[in-house]
Amino acid sequence: MRTIYKTTIFLLTLFVAASCSELEDDDHYGNSDTVISNNELKIVNTSSEEYIKGRADLSSMSQLFQSQGIYEELARKGQLSTMLVVTNDHFKTPEDKTEFVTRSHVSDISISPANLEDGTRLMMWHGKYVNVVIDSLGRQGNIVDHILFNNGAVKEVVKTTTGYVYVISDMIQTPTSLYDFINDLDDNYSIFREMVLASGGKEFDRTNSKAIGVNDQGNTVYDSVFIYRNTFFESANFDMNSESLTATMLLPSNDVINAALDDAHQRLASWEMERPDSLMKDWILKTAFFAKRYTPEQMQTTEQQDLKSIFGTQWRTNVQQVDTSEPVELSNGIVYKVKKIHLPNNLLMYRLKDYFYYYENCTDEQKAQYFKAVNLNFKECNTEVAAWSPLPGVWPLHENRIIRFDKPSEIADADGFQLDFTPIKLNADGTVRPYLFPPGAYRFAMGSVQNQSLDIVVTVFAEGQEIAKSRAITWGTSTEFHYDRGTTLSNTHPEGYDATYVREVGGNSKAANYDTDGGQMMEELVIPDIKGDGSPVRITMRLTCGSWEGKTNVKIHHWCLRPTANNY
Repeated sequence: MRTIYKTTIFLLTLFVAASCSELEDDDHYGNSDTVISNNELKIVNTSSEEYIKGRADLSSMSQLFQSQGIYEELARKGQLSTMLVVTNDHFKTPEDKTEFVTRSHVSDISISPANLEDGTRLMMWHGKYVNVVIDSLGRQGNIVDHILFNNGAVKEVVKTTTGYVYVISDMIQTPTSLYDFINDLDDNYSIFREMVLASGGKEFDRTNSKAIGVNDQGNTVYDSVFIYRNTFFESANFDMNSESLTATMLLPSNDVINAALDDAHQRLASWEMERPDSLMKDWILKTAFFAKRYTPEQMQTTEQQDLKSIFGTQWRTNVQQVDTSEPVELSNGIVYKVKKIHLPNNLLMYRLKDYFYYYENCTDEQKAQYFKAVNLNFKECNTEVAAWSPLPGVWPLHENRIIRFDKPSEIADADGFQLDFTPIKLNADGTVRPYLFPPGAYRFAMGSVQNQSLDIVVTVFAEGQEIAKSRAITWGTSTEFHYDRGTTLSNTHPEGYDATYVREVGGNSKAANYDTDGGQMMEELVIPDIKGDGSPVRITMRLTCGSWEGKTNVKIHHWCLRPTANNY
């Protein structure tokens, strides 16, 4: 059974660089056999085949070309070419893959030194690119030892009647492709390897499989050819087999992945939260691939910089730790080994959202501690909109249940009110406990009830220290703060919820109103590292209103803190 891999080949577009060594593609041929244009270029009035055959010190390379039918194929094509050769003292007989090695030295593109740029990729006959590297002296016009084709430094350049011959220091070594590299990873990288491979699979390629007979059941039997396809990566237009790819991959070992998971679980435990390993591993997989080639200086920085993976996940280069000293060159990308992964806070906390009606689950002592009310009388907790789901059986029922405080009869409108609220979470047994908030930046949103016409200011305290204060925001006729409709913010739904999809398949026009963050009170609320060790803290939200404005009650629905990109 044979296995092949699909490779998409694109024509290479060449850009004319600033003149290298004063050479141009229209350099004329002299009447003599050899004309010296300068001390680094020869122009000869013979074909590339004739020139190579005519040099005794290139005989080993010539015999390889002869045995593999290269000269015959050049003649049949009848087009210009570029040929990379080594002298006999640098020739190494291929131990295997002789055809592959031989064809890695011939290209259908005739390219002069003047048209080579640092980063140029030259497609060779073996279906893979050779990368051109030019150092600073090379960019100033020097050729010998300053231009490399993969691992081979240029020693001579010869312009023939059929193209260019470059004599280089070493035979071309073709790096493996990204997919082959991953497939060949040893067991120190088995977690990452299996995550990548498990996201795709082999498919029977009927087109390239040869029918060799019929079995007893009358079914055609094939000399089967399979292709590896990965729709997970293809959805991001990222084909790891394609030689047209220019990628960067981050490679974490098993030890690095396990250390990252252990660290994440320790942080989550201190926050009294949980997240599944599957979600964290999924982030590692999605964040390991980039659709461009990054330099070592770009991969590890001292200043804050975010790189976006092919799946849009966030890799912060001054937080994560990458070994940039020994990158691995591949035929379609570059690989950096990862020394340490920090799973971001904004991954471990998708959002923190809860409700004021948990008041009814508090003991009298907790009510006095977590709901310190001034000029407010508790009236009731009430479900004003019955539990509903835009897609029953898929997304859980969600109710709009509020807490209501009434204005005491003995106070004037101008006295206003104040509520010092400590966010609390509901335990499985119906009791409550206060939230612990990790330091970092959050978007702060709330929900009330429409048409209250109250101007609310929220001041946030952490361990008794004032850390932020909102402007006066009117809870008025807009639906922005109505329960948790959240009509103005983006990225405001539960994790994994796609309102457009749910509306289409469920036919519910209110799908976008389901369980959102609410209306924005602060674009960014930064909880400082008060204790200096990254440990989480309690916060208090002080809601104040300077006047009742003729109103007799206030109804509050929920609060929500969503970690921002800077909460990393």
